[in-house]
Amino acid sequence: MDKKFAYSFKDYPLTGNAWNDCNPMTKLIVCLCAALASIFIFNWRYAIVAIIVMFAFAFYAGIGKTYAKAMAGIGILLLVFTVVIRQIGVREINHTFLFSIFGWDWYWESLNAALNIVGYMLGFAGALLIFFMTTPMRDIMYMLEKKGLRHEASYIMLSSMQSITDMKKSANTILESQKARGIETEGNLIVRAKAFFPTLGPIVLSAMSGTEEKTIAMEARAFSYEGKHTALRDLRPTTKGEIVVDVIAVLYLIGTIVYRVLVATGILG
Repeated sequence: MDKKFAYSFKDYPLTGNAWNDCNPMTKLIVCLCAALASIFIFNWRYAIVAIIVMFAFAFYAGIGKTYAKAMAGIGILLLVFTVVIRQIGVREINHTFLFSIFGWDWYWESLNAALNIVGYMLGFAGALLIFFMTTPMRDIMYMLEKKGLRHEASYIMLSSMQSITDMKKSANTILESQKARGIETEGNLIVRAKAFFPTLGPIVLSAMSGTEEKTIAMEARAFSYEGKHTALRDLRPTTKGEIVVDVIAVLYLIGTIVYRVLVATGILG
């Protein structure tokens, strides 16, 4: 028996990265405050600074490439769609002419409003992406369960998220099996559709059998017992340093709310 492996479950699961090893509640508070701050400030210049800081966090946490791909996809889609819509649909606020493309006049007011919208959306989405990319879903559910959420509800949410991952892996396995049998699975959209739709039956059957196995495993572990449940692994408690970080994040959010109120009332320009 590997005693080192057995006794490893007595320790908190740490990675050596300060951000990744934070308690999920700490990461949730920090990321949520950062996301809401982008909404209250509502300025694309602030959003640029916030996104740069988020990218620094992402690379420090080891998810830089994945985070960059996700943000690039969201950003390009939002930027193109929002800028075009604002330039076409909002004309009464336009006064400052910028340039003309094939007879289409562009104005600074519409562009500035579009950039503000894209900025707060990217700031909000970027902060939440960092949280979910650096926090395993099982840790999030266990944290909520320790805060009072019933274990049935936490299991349903965790199982739902895990089922999506399991079905994706099952679909990839089936497609690889078909490719090994000489069935064409790559090419244009029609070829991919022909290869994908026959996999739906095995995927559904696999999900049904997996549900039965999970049910048996849950009953073997006394899942329906109403008393206090134990866990194989535990989360590291919130440290004093993390509490200080949480307080700073909340105060920062309050400061952005005050700033927004002052701007809305005309006290600040």
